[in-house]
Amino acid sequence: METKTIVQYVVAGVVVAGSLFVAYNAQDKITDQASEIKILQNQVAALNDKATENEELATKNKALEAEVKNLEAKLGAKTKEAAPQKKSKPVAKSKVAKKAHKPSKKK
Repeated sequence: METKTIVQYVVAGVVVAGSLFVAYNAQDKITDQASEIKILQNQVAALNDKATENEELATKNKALEAEVKNLEAKLGAKTKEAAPQKKSKPVAKSKVAKKAHKPSKKK
């Protein structure tokens, strides 16, 4: 074999080995990125679940706030109805007469 042919085979071998190394590293990176993507997808799914739960709680909160306002309005209406009834009742006078307090004179 000629030296030129040997050099060509060596160069071709180095190129193939280099390509295989690069491909192996690329595959390694792709595998790592795929794992990271799965982790992120799980996190997104968990966050979506929390968002859905928060939306449900917000809806319940709005319903409860509306119910509280309704009950406050009913209480206000009953308070207004009860106020005239209290005024119509006669006020009982105290049977015990109060004596006026006279200051004592000291010399």
